[in-house]
Amino acid sequence: MRSALCIGIASKNEGYEIVALEHGRESAAMKFPATTMGIEAIRSFLTSYSNHVRLAVAGVAALSLALALGNNPGVETFIVSSNTSIADQAAALAHYADHTL
Repeated sequence: MRSALCIGIASKNEGYEIVALEHGRESAAMKFPATTMGIEAIRSFLTSYSNHVRLAVAGVAALSLALALGNNPGVETFIVSSNTSIADQAAALAHYADHTL
């Protein structure tokens, strides 16, 4: 059985920086444009994963992005304050999602 996929998304004006973590595998880093097409590409990536997904989202469009992505069964979303030291670091956000209970 696959464990939860933990994803950190740093939302910036020019796009979304994403890091995906799964136990026992190397992390994957991606970038998507800050457009409707970018959000659809992220949503497609999330729906291709059949198990539980945990998202930690921070940055300029964190709330709207979390609402757009988090309304799916099996997706748990955390909105991280932009005032934190990890808000612009997708890898740190993915680890945050992994360790948040």
